[in-house]
Amino acid sequence: MESDSDVETSVKRVKDAIEGNDDLGLMAEVDHEANAASVDRDLQPTTVLVFGNPDLGTPLMQSARTLAIDLPQKLLVMEREDGTVTVTYNDTTYIAERHGVDKQDDRLDTASDTLSSLAAIAAGRE
Repeated sequence: MESDSDVETSVKRVKDAIEGNDDLGLMAEVDHEANAASVDRDLQPTTVLVFGNPDLGTPLMQSARTLAIDLPQKLLVMEREDGTVTVTYNDTTYIAERHGVDKQDDRLDTASDTLSSLAAIAAGRE
């Protein structure tokens, strides 16, 4: 999803939304641009936010423990070479199929709706 703002603004929007939601917790923010700069390398602004809801994610991992490699959920906010800022995340259907998750449609739908909503907020569409 394309953002109407720069990476910093887009990241702030989604962080504020996560922190304002009692059901979500922000676990980490990874600034890949800063990490690259620490070893004298250049990288366009690239930030990953790691967040989740243990009440939602735990039952999913109980049904397929390998899902832990993909949870908590992540949003990638990055600036492309042309200056366009995009917000990206892994589709929950893809993740469920990858790990053979079965009979968890309600939880997966909730996670999908949350990711879609947070991406829209980051992009300035909500």
